[in-house]
Amino acid sequence: MTITEIKKQQCEKTLYHYLREHAGGAPDKVWLSSEREEVTFREALRRVEAAAAQFLRCGMKKGDLLALRATRCIDTVLLSVAAAAIGAVAALTDAHFPVQTYLRDTGVKMTPDFILSNEEAGEGISAGGNWKLSGGGKTEDVTFAEGGDRKAFETAAGEVRADEPFMIIFTSGSTGTSKAVLLSHKNCVANPADAMPLFGQGPADVAIALLPLNHVFGFAVASCSLFCGHELFFPKNIDIEYILKCIEQRRISVIYSVPTFFLELLKDGRNRKYDLSSLRLGLMAGGPFTAEQMRFIEGELGLRLMPGYGMSECVGISTSNFDAPVEERAAGVGKLYPMTEAFVIGEDGQRLGCGEEGEICVRGMTLMLGYYGDEAATREAIDSEGFLHTGDLGYFDADGTLYISGRKKDIIIRSGNNISTVGVEKKIMSLPCVYTASVVGIKDDKSTEAPAAMVVLKTGCARTEEQLLHEMASVLTRLELPVKVMAVPSLPLTSSGKPDKQKIRAMLEGAKR
Repeated sequence: MTITEIKKQQCEKTLYHYLREHAGGAPDKVWLSSEREEVTFREALRRVEAAAAQFLRCGMKKGDLLALRATRCIDTVLLSVAAAAIGAVAALTDAHFPVQTYLRDTGVKMTPDFILSNEEAGEGISAGGNWKLSGGGKTEDVTFAEGGDRKAFETAAGEVRADEPFMIIFTSGSTGTSKAVLLSHKNCVANPADAMPLFGQGPADVAIALLPLNHVFGFAVASCSLFCGHELFFPKNIDIEYILKCIEQRRISVIYSVPTFFLELLKDGRNRKYDLSSLRLGLMAGGPFTAEQMRFIEGELGLRLMPGYGMSECVGISTSNFDAPVEERAAGVGKLYPMTEAFVIGEDGQRLGCGEEGEICVRGMTLMLGYYGDEAATREAIDSEGFLHTGDLGYFDADGTLYISGRKKDIIIRSGNNISTVGVEKKIMSLPCVYTASVVGIKDDKSTEAPAAMVVLKTGCARTEEQLLHEMASVLTRLELPVKVMAVPSLPLTSSGKPDKQKIRAMLEGAKR
């Protein structure tokens, strides 16, 4: 772990402080934009301070919990920063559901002091406006109108420290139940502080917000844009053709997303109808991919692609370097961020050596404060030395590159043998006819549990299940060979764009019967 003095100083500031700095140094530069408006740093600061003053007037104070419907829009970013500026903690909820319904369904015990939502107005998952703040027995509109006690706001903002709670992100629950991850201001700043030098990101870049803001990867894009001082464009939807048009028209240079989305951009060669020459950088994380797929994406989009690895509990863990050759960037998920340290342990808890697979343990500046309201789960996840036991399996090679094998809970135990779903997915995706794939374990009469695969075929390829199984037998061992294969036009995805393993498992088990 290497933490320079400059980075220490950077991580002692909150995102609100960075907004003030940019508003002072480049007030007329556009920070947040959409088809409807462009918000400069000066205007963003005005709106943030106006909302924060209103929150104070409504009785919100440091430490209060604000449940915020996180629509993928400019407002969500501004409202999150406004709450954090006075020390309140925003719990970002999935905009597909009413706030109270979402909180209930996570299973997390949480009683917010305030709720901020535009669900009653029927606003979509990417819409701003029509915000209503409820709490203390009152409900009122939030319009970013100026007013309130300026002195009270400055006093409240001056009492907020970088190591205090900033927001709550709920884990996706794509393979199980959700947890409420409590992140500090420092956690959210440390990630871009580490990433910017590696990616060469700066004020001239223009990023596009493709990911839900209630997921850590999505909010990290917003944090990075504020830290770096560059524009972040919010599209009205994520329809593939529309996104390609936006990249062309808005001259997008930076794109962050999951492997499935990058592959969808290129499906059927649709990308070739657009001028995408402005693209220079892509960060790809959140799912398995092959080196061949990475080279394909780079070749088609003309950008430099950086694989990455992070999670809600530890925002950034590893990534590639922009200047590294493609062979290095295509290997694993990169090397550890400078302000992060990690090792791999075996079943007995002992540290393993180079090339040995085990559970990844990590600590660093982006490590969460803990699970909200669940000290037992926090103690189980973070050991006495401050290392997070991620639940992910992987190994380091001799050069320090990290490789991910899969989740411990995703390991399929077939006839007493452990099978990595990620390993099987990568082998299946190496077949010439397969565009992408997802593997899960399903119940099997012969061996209790066995692999099953859902695949998306490349354009022009047609295969029966028997043909696919025959081709898979050329790259898989007998134990890895699926008992069921289903070809589909596209994989079911979670709201964050990852394959929805629960839905995939249900579809494959249903088809098996």
